[in-house]
Order: sequence, then structure tokens, then C-alpha cells
Amino acid sequence: MTNLKADDAGDITGVVSDGVAEGTAYLGYRPVGDGAGVEIDGVPNSRGIGGYPTADGHKLRGGLFFRTAGLNFLGEHGIADLHRLNVKEVVDLRDPLEIEQWPYTLPDDIHVDRVPLLKTTMTENGGMKNMAKGIDMAEMYHDIVFGSAEQIVLILRKLLKDDGHPMLIHCTAGKDRTGITAGILMSLLGVSDDMVVSCYAQSGANLGDAFKKAVLSGLTSDEKGVGQITAAQTAMLASPPELMRGVLAGIKSEYGDVEQYCLQNGMSADEVTGLRALFVE
Repeated sequence: MTNLKADDAGDITGVVSDGVAEGTAYLGYRPVGDGAGVEIDGVPNSRGIGGYPTADGHKLRGGLFFRTAGLNFLGEHGIADLHRLNVKEVVDLRDPLEIEQWPYTLPDDIHVDRVPLLKTTMTENGGMKNMAKGIDMAEMYHDIVFGSAEQIVLILRKLLKDDGHPMLIHCTAGKDRTGITAGILMSLLGVSDDMVVSCYAQSGANLGDAFKKAVLSGLTSDEKGVGQITAAQTAMLASPPELMRGVLAGIKSEYGDVEQYCLQNGMSADEVTGLRALFVE
């Protein structure tokens, strides 16, 4: 069992037991706020970023930004849940082949914007199915962060233009493209690397066995291996902390910090200030 809390400086303290190493205690952190999870019927890995502490002792405001697995999993009450959360803007990060395989329809009062974040030969030549046959996840993350930097920044800039309505972003699992976009936003807002990594690392457990089975079955395309889930496919639905660590380290190596990453890919200094004023309380 791990009991953790943010102190006045935003550092994570607590008692660690059950074999959890002291140096990884932050991975058990759960915020008080929508960052701990929201209910959207049928859709796993649904949560916000509200309640996460910033490094300077503040915290993020809830009700502004949600990140989930694919909305094709919406259950009977899912639309009502989106309305309850006041979601008016959805950004779908999936590629066209995923959208074709796992479609969904939302009511007219919820706008859906398609912003695919995978733009490599791996997706161009067969989409997620071919990627599932074997891929270096760190390489894929690098491609997303640096190959789709302008698209990621565009999504974050849209948060200032939605008339106070929360945005919901998703990909298929809400883990990779969604996790990277959410992590960059959190880092820009002043959340520590440890907390960004902790938020990302929760996705694997949040997905649940039923979701993983449904997605992995859909990715099984080899006629000789129908019904057989490969190690590569299983790895695609894990969220090891080192992958997000690599994202943050790569951005710092290339740009100096996440703020410069955003500024050099289309965001203005006023927009950075505006996002921090909107989210940090």
C-alpha cells in the first residue's frame, strides 16, 4: 500500500510499503480531482488532469480537459456522460484506418475534429495492424513528438478558443498519442516530470482486460495467427514510465524545455500565459 500526498511545495511525500521502491513512490500518486478519473459509460481510461500539483505548489483546475480511450466504446449512457461533463469539443487523434475500423457518431452539439498524430511509413503502409506486428515504441513516441509537433501545439492552442467548454482528446487506447499530448500540456503548465510520468503510467492498468481483448483481437490480421495475441501487440497497450521519461528528455535535449517546444511550433507567449491562467489555481 502507498499513501502519498503533495506537500505545500508540490513535492510528493508518503509512506511506501508492499515492496514499492522509495524512488518510484510517485507512480502511486492519485490527485484529488478529475485527474483521478471520470465516468464516461463504456470508455476506459477516462480522466482529466485536475488536481495534479505543479512544481511551485499550485494545482491544476479540473473540468477543462479530458483524455480517454476511443469513443467508439461509448456505452448506453456515454452520450449523457459527455453532456454532463459539458464536452463540446472532441479531438480524435487516430489515423484514418483506425477511424474506419472503429467508428462512432456523436450528437450535433459535440464537434469532432480529426487530428491524426501518426505520420510515419508504419501507418501509411497498413496502419495500426501492421504496427502491431512489431514496433519500437520509443521510436514511435519520438515520431509523434517531433513529427507532429505543430499538430500537438495546435490542439493545445484550441483550449483557449472553446468558450470555456472542456475539450476531450482520445486515440484508440488513450495512452500513446493522447498520453503524449496530455503530458506536454501538463509539463507546460508546470507539473513536475515525476507527476507527468505518473499520470501517463496509469493508462495500462486503466484499460482493463475486456478493452485490451477487444482491441488486440481487432489488430490480429495474420491469417495464420488469428486469435493469437502477440507479444508486440501486448506491448502496445502497456505504459512503462520510461517511455514518457524519454519524451520529456527528448524535448529538453532538442528544445531546452516544453515551453520552447510549444513556442517554436506555433504557440505564442501570450497563449502560454493564457493556458497557465486558465488551468493553474
